[in-house]
Amino acid sequence: MELENLYPQKVFHYFSEISKIPRGSKREKKISDFLVNFAKKRNLEVIQDKALNVLIKKEATKGYENFSPLILQGHMDMVWEKNKNTDFDFENCGIELAVKDGFLTANGTTLGADNGIAVAIALAILDSDDIAHPALEVILTTDEEEGMTGVNNLDFSLFSGKALINLDTEEYGQVYVSSAGGARIENEFNLIKKDCENDDTVFSIEVKGLDGGHSGAEIHLGLGNSNKILNEVLYHLNKRYFMELIDFDGGEKTNAIPREAICHISVKLDEPGHRLEELANLAFKNILTDFGVIDKNPVLEIKKMNNVKNFKKISTADTNRVLSFFHEFPNGVISMSKDIENLVETSINLGVIKSEEISNQLRIKIQSLPRSSVNHSLEKLIEEIKELCKKYDAKMKVSAPYPSWEYRKDSKIRELMINSFKKINNSEPEIKAIHAGLECGIFDANMDVDITSIGPNIYGAHTPEERMEISSVGKTWDLLLTVLKDYNIK
Repeated sequence: MELENLYPQKVFHYFSEISKIPRGSKREKKISDFLVNFAKKRNLEVIQDKALNVLIKKEATKGYENFSPLILQGHMDMVWEKNKNTDFDFENCGIELAVKDGFLTANGTTLGADNGIAVAIALAILDSDDIAHPALEVILTTDEEEGMTGVNNLDFSLFSGKALINLDTEEYGQVYVSSAGGARIENEFNLIKKDCENDDTVFSIEVKGLDGGHSGAEIHLGLGNSNKILNEVLYHLNKRYFMELIDFDGGEKTNAIPREAICHISVKLDEPGHRLEELANLAFKNILTDFGVIDKNPVLEIKKMNNVKNFKKISTADTNRVLSFFHEFPNGVISMSKDIENLVETSINLGVIKSEEISNQLRIKIQSLPRSSVNHSLEKLIEEIKELCKKYDAKMKVSAPYPSWEYRKDSKIRELMINSFKKINNSEPEIKAIHAGLECGIFDANMDVDITSIGPNIYGAHTPEERMEISSVGKTWDLLLTVLKDYNIK
C-alpha cells in the first residue's frame, strides 16, 4: 500500500518500504542490510556490527558544526503476532498496511510501528538536504523485543554525542525521562506421562477473546492474562474433581500479555449428571471479577474429547504441583512507585506456557518477564521466584537482564525538548516515566549521555490490533525538526 499522500510524506514512504521487509526479532538480516545499502547510496558513514546493529553518521549542516553530535535511536525489529484466523507468513511476506479512521494499521497482524516509525523518521531525516541539524549519529538496534541483545552488544566507543533522543515512546505530548529495567525468566517442568484410562473423560478448556497488550506499559490496566485465568479455573476444578493434566499452552511472546490459552485434562467423573462445565464457568466468572479484568469479550470454551486412548496424562501429584506453581506464580503489578504518581514500580508478566511431549515425558516451558524501575526490587522478585521453583522442583534460568534508566535532575536535552514543544504547541508536554524496557537504560549504563524519549500515538502494540495515529506522526516529526533546529548542546 502506498502512503505517499500522508504527512510527512517521506516518513510514511520509508515506513511503507521497511514494512515490505520481514524484520522479526532475531531475524533482522534483511532489514539491517537494507539500512546499510541506504547509507552507502547516500555516501553516509555506516557501520554494521556482528549483532546487525546499524550506525549511520551524517555531518552537521552549516552553523551547527561546533555543537555536540546528537544520537537518534530506535530499534529495527518488531513483534510478530497475528489473529488465529489470519493466514500470514511473517518470514516471507511484508506487512499488509491499511488506513482506517485516521490510523495506520495492518490486516490481522501487528503493524510494526513499534518501532518501525523510529526507523522511518531516521531515514527521512538522513535522506533530506533541507533540514538544519547538528552532526547525527543514528543507531538502529536489533532484537529489542526479545532480550535487547542488539544494544547489549554495541561498541559504545563509536559514539561521541552527549545527548540522545530515543524514538520508542508511544504517546505524543509526553516526554519520557526514565524507564524500568528487567530480565527474562525461563522455568521448566519435566514430568512422566502415562496412558489415559477407560474411565477417564478428557476435556479441552480454552480461554480466549482477551485483548492482550504490552506487558510493561499496559500491565496495570486490568487486561486479562489468559495463562493465569485458565490455571485458576483448573485450580478450582481440581478441588472438586479427581483431575490429571494432559497439556497446557498459552501465549506467544514474553513481552505481550497473553490473549489465549488452552489445556486438556483427564477427569474421573463421579456422577452421570456432572456439573464440571457449570462449575468451570462459575469459577471463570468469579476469577474475572477478582482479577478486575476489563476485557469486553472474554470466553471460556469447554469441549468433551473423543478417543481417550489418544491422550497421555501426568500423575495427580504432578498435576497438583504444576497447578499450585502457576497459582502461586506472581503476575501483574507487584508494587507502585512511591516517588512518581501512577507509575508501576515492579511487575511481572506470565507470558508463555508451552507443552511438549517427548517420549513418555511432558515438558512444560514457562517464560515470564519481570520489570522494575528499582533494581533491588527486581532482584527481590527474581529471588522470590527462585524460592517458588525450589518449593515445586522447577528448573529456572534468568537471562537478558537490562538496567533501569534513571531520572536526571539536570537534563539539557529534556529542557530543549520542553522548550521546542512549547514553541509549536503553546503548552508544555507531560514529563513521564515508563514501566517498560527502553534501550535508554543500557545507553545510560554505558555512556555519559543525556537522554529523552518521544514518539507518536501507538495503541495495541504487540497485538494484531496495533494502530498508529497518523496525525501524531506529523506532530512528532514537527517536534523533532524543531529540536534539531534549536539544538545548542556542546
